[in-house]
Amino acid sequence: MKFLDPQHPFFRPLWLRILTVVLPAIWAVVEWSNGATGWAVIFLAAAGYAGWQLFLSPDAKAPSTDEKPAESRETDKGDEA
Repeated sequence: MKFLDPQHPFFRPLWLRILTVVLPAIWAVVEWSNGATGWAVIFLAAAGYAGWQLFLSPDAKAPSTDEKPAESRETDKGDEA
């Protein structure tokens, strides 16, 4: 089980994936401006990790809404004959 799974249905909408990356980055700026460098680095690392997992990694493709599960595709093939 992954810590941040890009295939999870929660991350289907693009705006949620973007928000998952942008919010920790914004909070890193807030922490940096308040002088909390340690927290800023932690939140910046979280934003970087989320960006990698949701957009750049090889399995970062968002789950499709029209794709059927493998089990139902196999049963549909038997019904065609």
